Amino acid sequence: MKMTPLEFLINAPEEVNPALSMCRELQRLELSGELDSATMKEMANAIELAISKGTDDVKAVERTKERLLNSRSVAGAIPMGF
Repeated sequence: MKMTPLEFLINAPEEVNPALSMCRELQRLELSGELDSATMKEMANAIELAISKGTDDVKAVERTKERLLNSRSVAGAIPMGF
């Protein structure tokens, strides 16, 4: 049986966007005085990957939002008196 958009969202794993996680890591390094050009150079590939994955996550959320907005409503139960 095909899942509805709402069921898909309910069953989706909870996770933080990788770009946000990388941003927090860079902020932590900066606050602790550990962020310099050498560290940034070492982290360049990981930063690019986090940005790419983060962009993919945002696009997936947008697609899901569109599916929800365009889906027809389905009654889960019939109210008493109808």
